[in-house]
Amino acid sequence: MATEQDRDPALAEAIAQLRDTQPEVDLWPGIARQLPRHPRGTVILHWPMALAAGLAIAIVTAAGTAVVLHRTTVAPPAVAAIANPDHAAVVPASYSPDDAALARAVNDVEQLVRASYPEMNPSARNSVQQSLAALDRAIAQASQRERAAPDDPRAAKYLTGALRKKLQVLRTVHTLTQRS
Repeated sequence: MATEQDRDPALAEAIAQLRDTQPEVDLWPGIARQLPRHPRGTVILHWPMALAAGLAIAIVTAAGTAVVLHRTTVAPPAVAAIANPDHAAVVPASYSPDDAALARAVNDVEQLVRASYPEMNPSARNSVQQSLAALDRAIAQASQRERAAPDDPRAAKYLTGALRKKLQVLRTVHTLTQRS
């Protein structure tokens, strides 16, 4: 788009007369001395420090592994209750302390959800109960699988995953019932 300045012949003549000239003094060496050698945030490690850090990491890792492998206490099995109100059963969850805590969390949140059943819409309550029953069946199957193969890490992982999924569903239901 042409402007009035583009059509000005005096301006065009002045632009044509401009010439590129070199500065009398080269300023770059002075500027370069003021610039940081490394970008900000760059950590500069010297070989002795890097070697010491690597040794410290190796020692801490070895010590942590030794502590974990030499534990002599075995946590009691966790217990997860089946949420189906018609068929309450106790399912051994796992021998991991993490799974015991997970089973307790599932039971705690499940009690909160059950307490909110009277305030729920009947179709929503029915849908929640069906979902929880399906999850309970999956937990029962996972528990059976783990009991059949107690040394199989996949069986334990499957059970833990089923418990986590149920906890996630229960938390979602609890959150939604608290908002209404």
